[in-house]
Amino acid sequence: MVTRFKYRLIIFASIFALLFAVLFVQLGNLTLNQGGAISSASESKTTRTQTIDGERGSILDTNGIPLAYDERSYDVEFLRDPSRTTYTDKAYYTDIIINTIKIIEDNDGKVIDTFNIVRRPGGEYEFDFGDVNEEAFQKRHENWCKNMYVNTESPAANVYRDLRNRYRIPESMSYEEARKVLSIWQEAQLTSYIAYEPVTIATNVDINTVADIEAHSDVLDGMQIAASTSRVYPYKSTAAHVIGYTGKITDDTNIEELENLGYTKDDLIGITGIESSMEEYLTGNTKDRQGTRTVEVSSSGKVVSETGSTPAQQGDSVMLTLDLGLQTAAEEALKKNIEEINRLQQEAYDEKRDDYDDILNGREPEFAKSGAAVVMEAKTGKTLAIANYPSYDINWFTGGISPEKYDELLNDPATPLFNKAISSTGIPGSTFKMVTAIAGLMEGVLTLDETISDEGYFDKYINDPDSGEHGPKCWVYPYYDQHKNLDLQEALQVSCNYYFYVVADRLGIEKLDSWAERLGLTNKTDIQIPGEVTGQVGGPLVLYDGTLPLNQQKTALPVIVYNSVHAYLEKIGESRNVEYSDEVLDETAKALIDLASNETTQNGGNIRQVLYEHMAIPTEVSFKVGYDNDINSYISELVWKPTDTAIVGIGSGITAVTPISVARYVSAIVNGGTVYDANIVDRIIDPNGNVVQEFEPRVESKLDVNQTYLDAIMQGMKSVISPEDGAGMNTFQGWKYADIIGGKTGTGVVTQNVPVEDNSWFVSFAPYDDPEIVVVIYIPNGYKGAYSSMAAKDILEYYLDRKYADDSIIVPDADSIVTTPDDSEVPAEGDDSQEGQDNPEDTGDGEQDNG
Repeated sequence: MVTRFKYRLIIFASIFALLFAVLFVQLGNLTLNQGGAISSASESKTTRTQTIDGERGSILDTNGIPLAYDERSYDVEFLRDPSRTTYTDKAYYTDIIINTIKIIEDNDGKVIDTFNIVRRPGGEYEFDFGDVNEEAFQKRHENWCKNMYVNTESPAANVYRDLRNRYRIPESMSYEEARKVLSIWQEAQLTSYIAYEPVTIATNVDINTVADIEAHSDVLDGMQIAASTSRVYPYKSTAAHVIGYTGKITDDTNIEELENLGYTKDDLIGITGIESSMEEYLTGNTKDRQGTRTVEVSSSGKVVSETGSTPAQQGDSVMLTLDLGLQTAAEEALKKNIEEINRLQQEAYDEKRDDYDDILNGREPEFAKSGAAVVMEAKTGKTLAIANYPSYDINWFTGGISPEKYDELLNDPATPLFNKAISSTGIPGSTFKMVTAIAGLMEGVLTLDETISDEGYFDKYINDPDSGEHGPKCWVYPYYDQHKNLDLQEALQVSCNYYFYVVADRLGIEKLDSWAERLGLTNKTDIQIPGEVTGQVGGPLVLYDGTLPLNQQKTALPVIVYNSVHAYLEKIGESRNVEYSDEVLDETAKALIDLASNETTQNGGNIRQVLYEHMAIPTEVSFKVGYDNDINSYISELVWKPTDTAIVGIGSGITAVTPISVARYVSAIVNGGTVYDANIVDRIIDPNGNVVQEFEPRVESKLDVNQTYLDAIMQGMKSVISPEDGAGMNTFQGWKYADIIGGKTGTGVVTQNVPVEDNSWFVSFAPYDDPEIVVVIYIPNGYKGAYSSMAAKDILEYYLDRKYADDSIIVPDADSIVTTPDDSEVPAEGDDSQEGQDNPEDTGDGEQDNG
């Protein structure tokens, strides 16, 4: 029995041994021979199609010199395994992120800085979603909290601490270091719905970074290098305000439209300048230009293989009308001119420091620190140069500008980011006198043969011997006998204010405004650069437009008057022991300033009626106490008066225009009366060199002005530079081109009796016989109009040297500076004299009290 059992046990054991042997053999076969195939199959490969953006097109100057182009580069990307979501996994990836940041920064690179919680200087934490309105802020905040899985009601400080804990960021890390890590986690989380797409954490890294990350790929799980492009601006700050820069999409209002075109939220788009206005041509991000890459990805999101691709198409290139050599010369000339004016202002201020300080009441005087220059082709409107000082290096914005650098630019009182040539307005001063001249001649209130004599004060409407109040006067006062029997040419030469007071008064404000509009000073030039503003020429509706809300008025004066009236009404209530509601005071103040639309200063009866209807103050009380007189003194400031029209005639008062519009207006004078739109884009060229579109000169209007009139005005402008008696502006004395240019100074008064703060304008054209270019210089707080002629001279000399010299000037290399001949003198005081000037023989342009 025992033997039989033992025998059966041996048989069963043998069978089990055989079965295990078979299993081991099969296991070995599976492991050794089929392991790879089974492993791949187990990863559940999925096919994905990725889009590939084309390169951005280049921006070229008129000679084909690249001003902006895409350059091959490398980015660092982060792709986390979406299945790894535990706290241990987050700590694992945070450690990888920290080590990757160190590699990037050790090689002088920078990582993204997009985290939407900022710490203010005082230590408090706030959500930051850009410069947006409250509605957009709330929408962005809600979406962000949803994607980051945080409570929308939690304060920023709490969310920041919670996220540090969630992603296991070491306590020893500072806020500045932690926000870099959180920026990467934030971007990964916001794109988690497409887990197979990596997020870019650093752009345009150097080859050392590439080598280090590739060398440590075994311990930097999820980090990878991707071929990319970066935007390059080889001439740095040159033409920065024209070229512009790119950045990530931040405008919520058009994101859906852009996504329909093919953009993603991480794509770069033109933000300013030509980069923005010509986006549709330059971009390689639209569907019609994108390529594709078909890949197999594992369940962890890792690319296993590439199965196919189609090439992306490069964007079109934009060729500008801008001439790099002339642009560089203009920028250098403008910089040198502003620095010289600043020196002269300091000297003048030191001489009369006590007097000026009394007027300025403790504040520091405003000296020249910025400016603009425009060079326009007179017969086409093509803009050959637009210079702004100061400027900025556009490359700072490539890959994202640091918050510190951006704040530095924003807080700079010289406003380097601001395009002053198209986005600033200033009182034009005597550069406006040609408008008055054309209007007077064309409307028949002035003839070329007529002479007008300066009689001192323009007292036609204001003359009160008891108070000593007079109308405006000419800059030459009290030596006004020097301006006797002036014809138009002579009046322009000596810039006689009185002459143009008379002509403007004869015209009336409607006709004067009409001609300013026809000459293009009160509408946009439509130059292809974003941010252009519209100038204004003084008139009743510019002073106060009763049909518009206070916050839409064209000057700040209506708000000032409204506040003064409102405060006075409050005092009336206090004096009468009556408490009026804010609503009653608001309505009464608005009704009172609306009386200014009656265009009369005799509003006593109307004022008494308004006070009775809105505040129940008997009319006899208002009359007896004098409420009507007091209020009338306020609102009369908003009533247009005949003397205001006279002041507009010399380009003062509330008139303010842009440098680009002045260039267009002067071009119309010297080209025979055609007002062109300004043009900075010459043509669009596809990647194969074919012209896609040409931008022809665009005519805004034709004035049909008698050429004899224009010739007389041009002769007057020529006489400003080189009159027949030879006593022209000091800037151009002895200059080789003095006889072939015309010009006009303009001084815009900023602070009464503080001439060092006045705005400076100078307009010019050349050559005289057949004008090709117009040069406009505008320097806010530039002291005197004649002082900005220094930059104009340097620019004109550069242009005329190229035109007439046998050897052409070589276009500068990147990083080099064009220098212009320095043979000019600082203009003498007499070139732009002020009231009571010491040398009555000097002539110039120096408006003082203009009403």
